[in-house]
Amino acid sequence: MLDPTISAFLGAAWLVIGGAAVWLMLGVYGKRVPTAGRVNTIRAHRALGWLYTLIYAAFLWIMVSKILGYATLSSLQAVHMALGLSILPLLATKILIVRRYPALHRMLPALGITVFSLSVVIVSMGVMPFLVAKLTAPDTEGLNEQELVAAGRGLLEQRCQKCHDLDRVYDQKGRKTAALWESTMDQMVRLEPALADVKSPILAYLQAEFAAEDSPAGVMLSGAALVEARCTKCHSLDRVFSDTKTEDLWNLTVRRYAELLPDHIRAEEVEPIVAFLYEKRGAPPDPMAAKRKTFEQHCGRCHNLSRALDEATANKVSPRRWKRVVRKMKGIAEEQELDKLWTKEEATTIAEYLAAQFKEPEESD
Repeated sequence: MLDPTISAFLGAAWLVIGGAAVWLMLGVYGKRVPTAGRVNTIRAHRALGWLYTLIYAAFLWIMVSKILGYATLSSLQAVHMALGLSILPLLATKILIVRRYPALHRMLPALGITVFSLSVVIVSMGVMPFLVAKLTAPDTEGLNEQELVAAGRGLLEQRCQKCHDLDRVYDQKGRKTAALWESTMDQMVRLEPALADVKSPILAYLQAEFAAEDSPAGVMLSGAALVEARCTKCHSLDRVFSDTKTEDLWNLTVRRYAELLPDHIRAEEVEPIVAFLYEKRGAPPDPMAAKRKTFEQHCGRCHNLSRALDEATANKVSPRRWKRVVRKMKGIAEEQELDKLWTKEEATTIAEYLAAQFKEPEESD
């Protein structure tokens, strides 16, 4: 996301460009000017118009990317997005009239003024809160822990409800460890860079008043909250709890999703998710665990394990074929000096693991 200062500067530039384009347009329609001067004015207006549209497209992309990061929208965000999107059909109509329906050119001044007016409202809604927050942000340097927590409470109520209601925060009380609250704040700062200036006091308050104990019970509560928040992004909780797996397999499953969706499941969230899933839907220890570790250690040097497991699931073969595949991979690794420590016994272990997990009936001679 853009730094708030850069965003404010671009917003101001956008308004200057839009205002200049409107002023030139009014000159074309409201003054009697020589033909040569009129042509030059129209060309200048057109250049400013395309520059305005380019900046608008950039803002639109940033806005949509930002909105997709939120689970819910506040009223202010919904209005801001609606106003931003309303410019799109107006610009498209203006361009169509110029290009295809010149007989309607008398509508252009009204359309241009409407677009510019919406731009002023949109930039004001985005920039003014940032400027006010910047000017009114308390100086937290030198505060002791108790004072930092007190400042954080006020800042939480002031800043966090701009994007979501505070019930969303209060519902997480006692369900995240201190480390996970820090991870949450990091995510919020990525979505809203203006929070960087007040991250420290808000985090101090959340960790002091809302954090679960840094204990097995606390980790379990954090895991439950994370499963509900993260896993439901792609499927229902019924699907999650319909399966039972060993701790190693739950760990492998969650890490695969963290690898596929790094912006959604962060590294520090894997442990509490696995702990909760294994507690609720754990299976007895897997006798294949040691063999799987050998598979991950050697095959993971060259292959993406998520991709390798997906391909193995889709292309099951007989145990005999797996032996040939592993023997071939071992030869390639040795030729290219990718894995000199791959012993014959380890190759056999890997083939046995793959055959047990992804096998088809034995080939007939």
